[in-house]
Amino acid sequence: MKNERFRSTFLPLLVITAGGLLALAVCYLLFLLINNLMDSLFFSANPQSAPVFIIRRVYALVLLVFYLVLFRSKISDLLKAAILVGPLGFLTTTAILTFYQKPVWAIAIIVVIAVISAFLLYISKKFWFFYYAIAITIIVSVALAWPRA
Repeated sequence: MKNERFRSTFLPLLVITAGGLLALAVCYLLFLLINNLMDSLFFSANPQSAPVFIIRRVYALVLLVFYLVLFRSKISDLLKAAILVGPLGFLTTTAILTFYQKPVWAIAIIVVIAVISAFLLYISKKFWFFYYAIAITIIVSVALAWPRA
């Protein structure tokens, strides 16, 4: 009984929290690598002229497509939920940075992303820990990207 409770409740919380934060860190590091590579290859004379906002948006969409393909694969649901934090977190961060000077719009976009994600999980009849992954994603993304006074 005790072992079953651990496997059904505490293990997903632990795996999604640790694995999700790791997935988000990997997504950020890959973006940094791509951004630095673009700067050195195409904008070496003036790195400040690099269109980071375009690179960030394209990368967020590529991550989203990658996750949708991964979502349909046969890997475990717990691993899918942990990996979800990375692409969804980068997408949320991109939305916040896009509407950096319009916080009301940023909040609206965050809510839309969360609701659409939850709705897609609901119609797919996914386990509860996917919703936990969305919650972790929103909390961490807002903490990292929200404008500071």
